[in-house]
Amino acid sequence: MNLARSTIRVFVAAVMLALPWGWLRAAETDPIARDWNFDVIRLKNGYILKGVILEETATGLRFQHVHRATGRPTVFLTASIRKADVDRVDKITEDQRESIKNRLKELDPRGEGERRRMESLTLERCDWNGKPKRGWRYDSDYFSLTSNAPEEIVRRSAVKLEQIYTAYASFLPPRYPGGKPTSIILYPAFDDYQKMLAERGWKLQNPAFFNPESNRIICGSNLLMLGDDLDATRLKHQENRAEIDKYEAEIRRLYKQQPAQMMRFLQVAEENRKRIAIAERHNDSIFDNATQRLFGILYHEAFHAYVSNFVFPAPGREINEQGPPGELPRWLNEGLAQVFETALVEAGELRVGHADKDRLLRSRELIRKGQWLPINELLGAGPRAFLVQHNDDRHASDRAYLASWAVSAYLTFDRRVLGTAKLDAFLRSVNRGDNAEEAFCQLVGQKLPQFEKELQSWLMKIPEGGSMIESIR
Repeated sequence: MNLARSTIRVFVAAVMLALPWGWLRAAETDPIARDWNFDVIRLKNGYILKGVILEETATGLRFQHVHRATGRPTVFLTASIRKADVDRVDKITEDQRESIKNRLKELDPRGEGERRRMESLTLERCDWNGKPKRGWRYDSDYFSLTSNAPEEIVRRSAVKLEQIYTAYASFLPPRYPGGKPTSIILYPAFDDYQKMLAERGWKLQNPAFFNPESNRIICGSNLLMLGDDLDATRLKHQENRAEIDKYEAEIRRLYKQQPAQMMRFLQVAEENRKRIAIAERHNDSIFDNATQRLFGILYHEAFHAYVSNFVFPAPGREINEQGPPGELPRWLNEGLAQVFETALVEAGELRVGHADKDRLLRSRELIRKGQWLPINELLGAGPRAFLVQHNDDRHASDRAYLASWAVSAYLTFDRRVLGTAKLDAFLRSVNRGDNAEEAFCQLVGQKLPQFEKELQSWLMKIPEGGSMIESIR
Protein backbone atom coordinates (compact mmCIF):
# COMPACT_ATOMS: atom_id res chain seq x y z
CA MET A 1 0.00 0.00 0.00
CA ASN A 2 1.62 3.24 -1.12
CA LEU A 3 0.31 6.32 0.64
CA ALA A 4 2.40 9.13 -0.77
CA ARG A 5 1.88 12.41 1.07
CA SER A 6 0.87 14.17 -2.10
CA THR A 7 -2.18 11.93 -2.39
CA ILE A 8 -3.36 12.43 1.19
CA ARG A 9 -5.90 15.21 1.60
CA VAL A 10 -7.25 15.34 5.11
CA PHE A 11 -10.11 17.74 5.70
CA VAL A 12 -10.05 20.30 8.50
CA ALA A 13 -13.45 21.87 9.11
CA ALA A 14 -13.43 25.66 9.10
CA VAL A 15 -15.31 26.80 12.20
CA MET A 16 -16.47 30.44 12.10
CA LEU A 17 -18.15 31.45 15.35
CA ALA A 18 -19.85 34.77 15.81
CA LEU A 19 -17.99 35.51 19.06
CA PRO A 20 -14.39 34.69 20.14
CA TRP A 21 -14.41 33.18 23.62
CA GLY A 22 -11.55 32.11 25.91
CA TRP A 23 -10.61 28.47 26.54
CA LEU A 24 -13.27 26.65 28.56
CA ARG A 25 -14.61 23.26 27.62
CA ALA A 26 -18.01 22.19 28.83
CA ALA A 27 -18.04 18.88 30.66
CA GLU A 28 -19.09 16.04 28.39
CA THR A 29 -21.12 13.15 29.68
CA ASP A 30 -22.01 9.82 28.17
CA PRO A 31 -25.57 10.23 26.79
CA ILE A 32 -26.38 6.59 27.49
CA ALA A 33 -27.34 5.56 30.98
CA ARG A 34 -25.69 2.61 32.62
CA ASP A 35 -28.95 0.76 33.29
CA TRP A 36 -29.64 -0.98 30.01
CA ASN A 37 -32.75 -3.09 29.51
CA PHE A 38 -32.26 -5.28 26.45
CA ASP A 39 -34.20 -7.84 24.48
CA VAL A 40 -32.36 -11.12 25.10
CA ILE A 41 -32.26 -13.91 22.50
CA ARG A 42 -31.03 -17.29 23.68
CA LEU A 43 -29.95 -19.42 20.75
CA LYS A 44 -30.05 -23.21 20.68
CA ASN A 45 -26.25 -23.28 20.38
CA GLY A 46 -26.06 -21.72 23.86
CA TYR A 47 -25.09 -18.22 22.79
CA ILE A 48 -26.94 -15.22 24.26
CA LEU A 49 -27.55 -12.06 22.24
CA LYS A 50 -28.46 -8.79 23.95
CA GLY A 51 -29.83 -5.82 22.06
CA VAL A 52 -33.01 -4.65 20.38
CA ILE A 53 -35.53 -6.51 18.21
CA LEU A 54 -36.07 -4.37 15.12
CA GLU A 55 -38.56 -6.59 13.31
CA GLU A 56 -40.28 -9.92 13.87
CA THR A 57 -41.94 -12.16 11.31
CA ALA A 58 -43.33 -15.68 11.36
CA THR A 59 -39.93 -17.11 10.40
CA GLY A 60 -37.35 -14.88 12.00
CA LEU A 61 -36.11 -11.77 13.73
CA ARG A 62 -34.10 -8.77 12.63
CA PHE A 63 -32.00 -7.94 15.64
CA GLN A 64 -29.53 -5.21 16.56
CA HIS A 65 -26.86 -6.78 18.75
CA VAL A 66 -25.29 -4.17 21.04
CA HIS A 67 -21.92 -4.73 22.70
CA ARG A 68 -20.77 -2.10 25.19
CA ALA A 69 -18.14 -2.10 27.93
CA THR A 70 -16.32 0.56 29.95
CA GLY A 71 -13.38 1.99 28.03
CA ARG A 72 -14.47 0.26 24.84
CA PRO A 73 -16.29 1.53 21.77
CA THR A 74 -19.97 0.66 21.53
CA VAL A 75 -20.40 -1.84 18.68
CA PHE A 76 -23.65 -2.53 16.78
CA LEU A 77 -24.21 -5.57 14.60
CA THR A 78 -27.57 -6.05 12.87
CA ALA A 79 -28.38 -9.65 11.96
CA SER A 80 -31.24 -11.76 10.64
CA ILE A 81 -31.95 -14.67 12.99
CA ARG A 82 -34.10 -17.63 12.06
CA LYS A 83 -36.66 -18.66 14.67
CA ALA A 84 -35.57 -22.25 14.09
CA ASP A 85 -32.21 -21.29 15.68
CA VAL A 86 -33.82 -19.65 18.73
CA ASP A 87 -34.37 -21.42 22.04
CA ARG A 88 -36.04 -18.54 23.91
CA VAL A 89 -36.63 -14.80 23.63
CA ASP A 90 -36.88 -12.61 26.73
CA LYS A 91 -38.53 -9.41 25.55
CA ILE A 92 -38.61 -6.00 27.11
CA THR A 93 -41.73 -3.83 26.81
CA GLU A 94 -42.40 -1.66 23.76
CA ASP A 95 -41.79 1.46 25.86
CA GLN A 96 -38.46 0.10 27.05
CA ARG A 97 -37.52 -0.87 23.49
CA GLU A 98 -38.30 2.61 22.19
CA SER A 99 -36.27 4.09 25.04
CA ILE A 100 -33.25 1.96 24.11
CA LYS A 101 -33.62 2.87 20.42
CA ASN A 102 -33.66 6.54 21.35
CA ARG A 103 -30.61 6.11 23.53
CA LEU A 104 -28.78 4.42 20.68
CA LYS A 105 -29.68 7.33 18.42
CA GLU A 106 -28.14 9.65 21.00
CA LEU A 107 -24.80 8.04 20.24
CA ASP A 108 -24.91 9.64 16.81
CA PRO A 109 -27.13 12.74 16.78
CA ARG A 110 -25.03 14.54 14.16
CA GLY A 111 -23.40 11.68 12.26
CA GLU A 112 -20.53 11.54 14.73
CA GLY A 113 -20.99 7.95 15.93
CA GLU A 114 -17.66 6.65 14.63
CA ARG A 115 -15.86 9.58 16.20
CA ARG A 116 -17.57 8.98 19.54
CA ARG A 117 -16.54 5.33 19.44
CA MET A 118 -12.93 6.29 18.79
CA GLU A 119 -12.82 8.86 21.57
CA SER A 120 -14.54 6.56 24.09
CA LEU A 121 -11.90 3.84 24.13
CA THR A 122 -8.97 3.89 26.55
CA LEU A 123 -5.41 3.93 25.18
CA GLU A 124 -2.31 3.59 27.33
CA ARG A 125 1.26 4.52 26.62
CA CYS A 126 3.62 1.54 26.38
CA ASP A 127 7.18 0.64 25.45
CA TRP A 128 8.00 0.03 21.79
CA ASN A 129 11.12 -1.85 20.67
CA GLY A 130 12.75 -1.19 24.02
CA LYS A 131 12.00 2.54 23.98
CA PRO A 132 9.89 3.71 26.95
CA LYS A 133 6.47 5.22 26.25
CA ARG A 134 6.96 5.30 22.49
CA GLY A 135 3.90 3.20 21.62
CA TRP A 136 0.18 2.94 22.27
CA ARG A 137 -1.65 -0.06 23.72
CA TYR A 138 -5.33 -0.99 23.68
CA ASP A 139 -6.56 -4.08 25.57
CA SER A 140 -9.78 -5.92 24.74
CA ASP A 141 -11.31 -9.27 25.67
CA TYR A 142 -9.97 -11.06 22.59
CA PHE A 143 -6.94 -9.02 21.53
CA SER A 144 -4.33 -6.52 22.66
CA LEU A 145 -3.27 -3.95 20.05
CA THR A 146 0.19 -2.38 20.26
CA SER A 147 1.63 0.17 17.84
CA ASN A 148 3.87 3.20 17.57
CA ALA A 149 1.50 4.68 15.00
CA PRO A 150 -0.03 8.12 15.60
CA GLU A 151 -2.81 8.03 18.20
CA GLU A 152 -5.54 8.56 15.60
CA ILE A 153 -4.48 5.46 13.65
CA VAL A 154 -4.41 3.32 16.80
CA ARG A 155 -7.88 4.51 17.79
CA ARG A 156 -9.33 3.80 14.36
CA SER A 157 -7.65 0.40 14.24
CA ALA A 158 -8.93 -0.54 17.70
CA VAL A 159 -12.51 0.34 16.76
CA LYS A 160 -12.37 -1.72 13.57
CA LEU A 161 -10.91 -4.71 15.42
CA GLU A 162 -13.58 -4.46 18.12
CA GLN A 163 -16.23 -4.54 15.40
CA ILE A 164 -14.84 -7.58 13.62
CA TYR A 165 -14.31 -9.55 16.85
CA THR A 166 -17.94 -8.82 17.76
CA ALA A 167 -18.91 -10.35 14.42
CA TYR A 168 -16.76 -13.43 15.10
CA ALA A 169 -18.43 -13.89 18.48
CA SER A 170 -21.90 -13.48 16.97
CA PHE A 171 -21.38 -16.27 14.43
CA LEU A 172 -19.07 -18.48 16.51
CA PRO A 173 -19.60 -17.79 20.21
CA PRO A 174 -16.53 -18.10 22.46
CA ARG A 175 -16.70 -21.16 24.66
CA TYR A 176 -13.16 -22.09 25.63
CA PRO A 177 -12.31 -20.68 29.09
CA GLY A 178 -8.58 -21.13 28.53
CA GLY A 179 -8.46 -18.76 25.57
CA LYS A 180 -5.93 -15.93 25.71
CA PRO A 181 -6.15 -12.57 23.93
CA THR A 182 -4.02 -12.34 20.81
CA SER A 183 -1.25 -9.74 20.67
CA ILE A 184 -1.66 -7.64 17.50
CA ILE A 185 1.43 -5.59 16.66
CA LEU A 186 0.95 -2.92 14.00
CA TYR A 187 3.94 -1.31 12.31
CA PRO A 188 2.92 2.02 10.69
CA ALA A 189 6.02 2.05 8.46
CA PHE A 190 6.51 -0.93 6.15
CA ASP A 191 10.28 -0.46 6.17
CA ASP A 192 10.30 -1.04 9.93
CA TYR A 193 8.20 -4.17 9.48
CA GLN A 194 10.62 -5.57 6.89
CA LYS A 195 13.58 -4.66 9.10
CA MET A 196 12.01 -6.60 11.97
CA LEU A 197 11.53 -9.65 9.72
CA ALA A 198 15.14 -9.47 8.53
CA GLU A 199 16.47 -9.22 12.10
CA ARG A 200 14.62 -12.41 13.00
CA GLY A 201 15.60 -14.20 9.83
CA TRP A 202 11.99 -14.55 8.69
CA LYS A 203 11.60 -14.67 4.93
CA LEU A 204 7.98 -13.63 4.46
CA GLN A 205 6.30 -11.67 1.70
CA ASN A 206 2.95 -11.26 3.42
CA PRO A 207 2.21 -7.86 5.02
CA ALA A 208 0.72 -9.67 8.04
CA PHE A 209 0.88 -13.12 9.63
CA PHE A 210 -0.42 -15.02 12.66
CA ASN A 211 2.04 -17.03 14.73
CA PRO A 212 0.03 -19.63 16.70
CA GLU A 213 2.99 -20.52 18.95
CA SER A 214 3.35 -16.99 20.29
CA ASN A 215 -0.32 -16.09 19.72
CA ARG A 216 0.72 -12.92 17.89
CA ILE A 217 -0.37 -11.17 14.70
CA ILE A 218 2.29 -8.90 13.24
CA CYS A 219 1.30 -6.47 10.52
CA GLY A 220 3.18 -3.94 8.41
CA SER A 221 1.66 -0.86 6.77
CA ASN A 222 2.43 2.57 5.35
CA LEU A 223 0.08 4.49 7.63
CA LEU A 224 2.57 6.80 9.31
CA MET A 225 2.10 9.86 7.09
CA LEU A 226 -1.66 9.47 6.94
CA GLY A 227 -1.73 9.10 10.71
CA ASP A 228 0.20 12.33 11.28
CA ASP A 229 -2.30 14.27 9.18
CA LEU A 230 -5.32 12.66 10.85
CA ASP A 231 -3.84 13.26 14.30
CA ALA A 232 -3.46 16.98 13.55
CA THR A 233 -7.03 17.31 12.29
CA ARG A 234 -8.41 15.37 15.27
CA LEU A 235 -6.77 17.84 17.67
CA LYS A 236 -7.99 20.77 15.59
CA HIS A 237 -11.55 19.45 15.62
CA GLN A 238 -11.37 18.95 19.38
CA GLU A 239 -10.37 22.59 19.75
CA ASN A 240 -13.17 23.66 17.41
CA ARG A 241 -15.77 21.70 19.35
CA ALA A 242 -14.51 23.22 22.60
CA GLU A 243 -14.99 26.68 21.13
CA ILE A 244 -18.50 25.77 20.03
CA ASP A 245 -19.34 24.51 23.52
CA LYS A 246 -18.11 27.75 25.07
CA TYR A 247 -19.99 29.80 22.52
CA GLU A 248 -23.25 27.95 23.20
CA ALA A 249 -22.88 28.29 26.97
CA GLU A 250 -22.33 32.03 26.70
CA ILE A 251 -25.20 32.52 24.25
CA ARG A 252 -27.57 30.72 26.59
CA ARG A 253 -26.40 32.93 29.45
CA LEU A 254 -26.63 36.21 27.54
CA TYR A 255 -29.92 35.59 25.75
CA LYS A 256 -31.75 33.65 28.42
CA GLN A 257 -34.66 36.08 28.28
CA GLN A 258 -34.62 36.42 24.47
CA PRO A 259 -35.38 32.95 23.04
CA ALA A 260 -35.68 34.10 19.41
CA GLN A 261 -32.28 35.74 19.48
CA MET A 262 -30.77 32.79 21.34
CA MET A 263 -32.01 30.30 18.74
CA ARG A 264 -30.59 32.43 15.92
CA PHE A 265 -27.11 32.39 17.47
CA LEU A 266 -27.35 28.71 18.47
CA GLN A 267 -28.04 27.89 14.83
CA VAL A 268 -24.57 29.24 14.05
CA ALA A 269 -23.08 26.70 16.46
CA GLU A 270 -25.10 23.86 14.95
CA GLU A 271 -23.98 24.74 11.42
CA ASN A 272 -20.35 24.71 12.53
CA ARG A 273 -20.79 21.33 14.20
CA LYS A 274 -22.18 20.04 10.91
CA ARG A 275 -19.10 21.34 9.08
CA ILE A 276 -16.88 19.38 11.46
CA ALA A 277 -18.99 16.22 11.03
CA ILE A 278 -18.79 16.52 7.22
CA ALA A 279 -15.01 16.92 7.38
CA GLU A 280 -14.68 13.91 9.67
CA ARG A 281 -16.84 11.72 7.45
CA HIS A 282 -14.62 12.72 4.54
CA ASN A 283 -11.56 11.76 6.57
CA ASP A 284 -13.22 8.45 7.48
CA SER A 285 -13.66 7.66 3.80
CA ILE A 286 -10.01 8.56 3.11
CA PHE A 287 -8.89 6.22 5.89
CA ASP A 288 -11.24 3.41 4.82
CA ASN A 289 -10.17 3.60 1.18
CA ALA A 290 -6.48 3.70 2.07
CA THR A 291 -6.70 0.80 4.54
CA GLN A 292 -9.24 -1.51 2.92
CA ARG A 293 -6.65 -4.11 1.92
CA LEU A 294 -4.75 -3.76 5.21
CA PHE A 295 -7.78 -4.46 7.38
CA GLY A 296 -8.93 -7.25 5.11
CA ILE A 297 -5.62 -8.98 5.84
CA LEU A 298 -5.90 -8.18 9.55
CA TYR A 299 -9.47 -9.52 9.72
CA HIS A 300 -8.33 -12.71 7.98
CA GLU A 301 -5.47 -13.36 10.41
CA ALA A 302 -7.53 -12.29 13.42
CA PHE A 303 -10.16 -14.89 12.56
CA HIS A 304 -7.55 -17.65 12.64
CA ALA A 305 -6.40 -16.35 16.03
CA TYR A 306 -9.92 -16.06 17.44
CA VAL A 307 -11.09 -19.58 16.57
CA SER A 308 -7.84 -21.20 17.70
CA ASN A 309 -7.98 -19.44 21.08
CA PHE A 310 -11.66 -19.23 21.95
CA VAL A 311 -13.74 -21.64 19.88
CA PHE A 312 -11.86 -24.55 18.32
CA PRO A 313 -8.46 -24.92 20.00
CA ALA A 314 -6.12 -27.73 19.09
CA PRO A 315 -6.91 -30.74 21.28
CA GLY A 316 -4.52 -31.33 24.13
CA ARG A 317 -5.63 -34.92 24.41
CA GLU A 318 -7.61 -37.58 22.56
CA ILE A 319 -10.86 -36.36 20.99
CA ASN A 320 -13.94 -37.58 22.89
CA GLU A 321 -17.62 -36.72 23.06
CA GLN A 322 -17.26 -34.70 26.28
CA GLY A 323 -14.26 -32.54 25.39
CA PRO A 324 -13.63 -29.87 22.76
CA PRO A 325 -14.24 -31.07 19.19
CA GLY A 326 -10.79 -29.98 18.00
CA GLU A 327 -9.58 -27.67 15.27
CA LEU A 328 -11.34 -26.53 12.12
CA PRO A 329 -10.05 -28.34 9.04
CA ARG A 330 -7.76 -26.10 7.01
CA TRP A 331 -10.26 -25.57 4.18
CA LEU A 332 -13.01 -24.42 6.55
CA ASN A 333 -10.64 -22.24 8.56
CA GLU A 334 -9.38 -20.51 5.41
CA GLY A 335 -12.87 -20.27 3.95
CA LEU A 336 -14.40 -18.59 6.99
CA ALA A 337 -11.43 -16.22 7.26
CA GLN A 338 -12.15 -15.12 3.69
CA VAL A 339 -15.83 -14.57 4.51
CA PHE A 340 -14.94 -12.23 7.37
CA GLU A 341 -12.04 -10.43 5.69
CA THR A 342 -14.48 -8.68 3.33
CA ALA A 343 -16.63 -7.26 6.15
CA LEU A 344 -17.74 -3.68 5.55
CA VAL A 345 -18.49 -0.82 7.89
CA GLU A 346 -21.51 1.22 6.82
CA ALA A 347 -22.78 4.16 8.89
CA GLY A 348 -20.61 2.96 11.78
CA GLU A 349 -22.11 -0.54 11.74
CA LEU A 350 -20.41 -3.72 10.64
CA ARG A 351 -21.90 -5.53 7.67
CA VAL A 352 -21.07 -9.23 7.26
CA GLY A 353 -22.63 -11.50 4.69
CA HIS A 354 -22.45 -9.52 1.46
CA ALA A 355 -21.16 -11.37 -1.59
CA ASP A 356 -17.60 -10.47 -2.52
CA LYS A 357 -18.02 -9.59 -6.19
CA ASP A 358 -14.59 -10.72 -7.36
CA ARG A 359 -14.79 -14.12 -5.67
CA LEU A 360 -18.36 -14.62 -6.84
CA LEU A 361 -17.58 -13.86 -10.49
CA ARG A 362 -14.45 -16.05 -10.51
CA SER A 363 -16.39 -18.91 -8.90
CA ARG A 364 -19.10 -18.67 -11.56
CA GLU A 365 -16.49 -18.64 -14.30
CA LEU A 366 -14.90 -21.84 -12.96
CA ILE A 367 -18.33 -23.48 -12.75
CA ARG A 368 -19.19 -22.53 -16.35
CA LYS A 369 -15.85 -23.82 -17.62
CA GLY A 370 -16.19 -27.07 -15.70
CA GLN A 371 -13.09 -26.27 -13.64
CA TRP A 372 -14.75 -25.99 -10.23
CA LEU A 373 -12.87 -27.88 -7.50
CA PRO A 374 -15.07 -30.85 -6.52
CA ILE A 375 -16.14 -30.97 -2.92
CA ASN A 376 -14.44 -34.32 -2.30
CA GLU A 377 -11.10 -32.81 -3.38
CA LEU A 378 -11.65 -29.82 -1.11
CA LEU A 379 -12.39 -32.06 1.86
CA GLY A 380 -9.13 -33.91 1.26
CA ALA A 381 -7.03 -30.79 0.68
CA GLY A 382 -4.13 -30.37 3.05
CA PRO A 383 -2.26 -27.22 4.08
CA ARG A 384 -0.22 -27.14 0.87
CA ALA A 385 -3.35 -26.52 -1.19
CA PHE A 386 -3.55 -23.11 0.48
CA LEU A 387 0.08 -22.09 0.02
CA VAL A 388 1.14 -20.27 -3.15
CA GLN A 389 4.89 -20.73 -3.53
CA HIS A 390 5.38 -20.89 -7.30
CA ASN A 391 3.56 -19.51 -10.30
CA ASP A 392 2.49 -23.02 -11.27
CA ASP A 393 0.66 -23.29 -7.94
CA ARG A 394 -1.40 -20.14 -8.49
CA HIS A 395 -4.27 -21.72 -10.41
CA ALA A 396 -4.67 -24.69 -8.07
CA SER A 397 -4.43 -22.44 -5.03
CA ASP A 398 -7.04 -20.04 -6.36
CA ARG A 399 -9.40 -22.94 -7.02
CA ALA A 400 -8.90 -24.21 -3.47
CA TYR A 401 -9.40 -20.77 -1.93
CA LEU A 402 -12.49 -20.03 -4.03
CA ALA A 403 -14.05 -23.39 -3.21
CA SER A 404 -13.29 -23.00 0.49
CA TRP A 405 -14.81 -19.49 0.47
CA ALA A 406 -17.94 -20.63 -1.37
CA VAL A 407 -18.59 -23.72 0.75
CA SER A 408 -17.90 -21.85 4.01
CA ALA A 409 -20.23 -18.99 3.04
CA TYR A 410 -22.94 -21.45 2.01
CA LEU A 411 -22.65 -23.37 5.29
CA THR A 412 -22.74 -20.09 7.24
CA PHE A 413 -25.49 -18.07 5.59
CA ASP A 414 -27.74 -20.68 3.96
CA ARG A 415 -27.26 -23.94 5.87
CA ARG A 416 -26.60 -22.15 9.19
CA VAL A 417 -24.34 -24.83 10.64
CA LEU A 418 -21.97 -22.56 12.60
CA GLY A 419 -22.27 -23.04 16.33
CA THR A 420 -24.39 -26.18 16.02
CA ALA A 421 -24.00 -29.64 17.54
CA LYS A 422 -23.78 -31.01 13.98
CA LEU A 423 -20.65 -28.96 13.33
CA ASP A 424 -19.11 -30.23 16.57
CA ALA A 425 -19.85 -33.81 15.54
CA PHE A 426 -18.26 -33.18 12.14
CA LEU A 427 -15.12 -31.75 13.74
CA ARG A 428 -14.81 -34.62 16.19
CA SER A 429 -14.98 -37.06 13.30
CA VAL A 430 -12.36 -35.38 11.13
CA ASN A 431 -10.05 -34.72 14.09
CA ARG A 432 -10.28 -38.41 15.03
CA GLY A 433 -9.21 -39.26 11.50
CA ASP A 434 -12.59 -40.62 10.35
CA ASN A 435 -13.61 -40.49 6.70
CA ALA A 436 -14.01 -36.77 5.90
CA GLU A 437 -16.56 -37.30 3.12
CA GLU A 438 -18.84 -39.41 5.28
CA ALA A 439 -18.56 -36.91 8.13
CA PHE A 440 -19.43 -34.04 5.77
CA CYS A 441 -22.49 -35.89 4.46
CA GLN A 442 -23.68 -36.26 8.05
CA LEU A 443 -23.13 -32.53 8.57
CA VAL A 444 -25.20 -31.40 5.58
CA GLY A 445 -27.68 -34.28 5.55
CA GLN A 446 -27.16 -35.30 1.91
CA LYS A 447 -24.75 -36.93 -0.51
CA LEU A 448 -21.92 -34.91 -2.01
CA PRO A 449 -23.31 -34.69 -5.60
CA GLN A 450 -26.60 -33.22 -4.38
CA PHE A 451 -24.83 -30.80 -2.07
CA GLU A 452 -22.53 -29.72 -4.91
CA LYS A 453 -25.51 -29.12 -7.19
CA GLU A 454 -27.32 -26.96 -4.64
CA LEU A 455 -24.13 -25.04 -3.77
CA GLN A 456 -23.49 -24.12 -7.41
CA SER A 457 -27.13 -23.14 -7.90
CA TRP A 458 -26.87 -20.87 -4.85
CA LEU A 459 -23.71 -19.22 -6.21
CA MET A 460 -25.43 -18.50 -9.51
CA LYS A 461 -28.42 -16.83 -7.84
CA ILE A 462 -26.63 -14.45 -5.45
CA PRO A 463 -26.77 -10.80 -6.62
CA GLU A 464 -23.31 -9.42 -7.37
CA GLY A 465 -22.26 -7.58 -4.24
CA GLY A 466 -25.62 -8.43 -2.66
CA SER A 467 -26.42 -10.29 0.52
CA MET A 468 -25.71 -13.98 0.95
CA ILE A 469 -27.98 -14.06 3.98
CA GLU A 470 -31.40 -15.49 3.26
CA SER A 471 -34.14 -12.92 3.79
CA ILE A 472 -36.47 -13.56 6.71
CA ARG A 473 -39.40 -11.83 5.00
